[in-house]
Amino acid sequence: MTDFKNPYAYLVTGFGFVFLDMSLFGLPDILADFLGYLSFAIGIHLLPSSHNLKRWSKKLALMLMVLSIVVELDQWLAYKVFGEIGIQLMQFLFIAFMYYVFQLLLHIHHNLPLEMKTFKTYQRFMILMLSAFVIQAFAMNFDRSIGEHLHLIALFLQLLSYLLFTWYYRACHKYYKEINTNKAHTLE
Repeated sequence: MTDFKNPYAYLVTGFGFVFLDMSLFGLPDILADFLGYLSFAIGIHLLPSSHNLKRWSKKLALMLMVLSIVVELDQWLAYKVFGEIGIQLMQFLFIAFMYYVFQLLLHIHHNLPLEMKTFKTYQRFMILMLSAFVIQAFAMNFDRSIGEHLHLIALFLQLLSYLLFTWYYRACHKYYKEINTNKAHTLE
């Protein structure tokens, strides 16, 4: 049974949709990114905090939702107004967005069992994503064959960051489940 109030489920679903690249299957990637950022916004909204980071993270998720439509439509309709720069901009903004998400999670998990796991996941995630971003940025400057290999390396680093975030989600989900079970027991 799915818990529709579990913010961590929305966060990992959002990351999965953003990570999923439908263009690899010949389909436009518009809906996947849009749903991903929408899921992020819902998950952030459900997080138990009233900190400014929550408001900024949610606004950034909604902004990325709109920007993803613009950039993906540009790519899909072959206007190529933004080209590779638009894709790089979206990746940079996604990394900045995840910085805010992790800062919010660190604020929420402060002095809780998840604080250290959140911090370590944040450090590793940022290293992987920033490395992939830099590799992809440089890949544009090489000939096609070398560029494809560099893109493959960057994709592998992004896959590792996705798996890391998914592993982190499992710990958060377990913690969320324990808290809700304890709340249910105290109400009885």
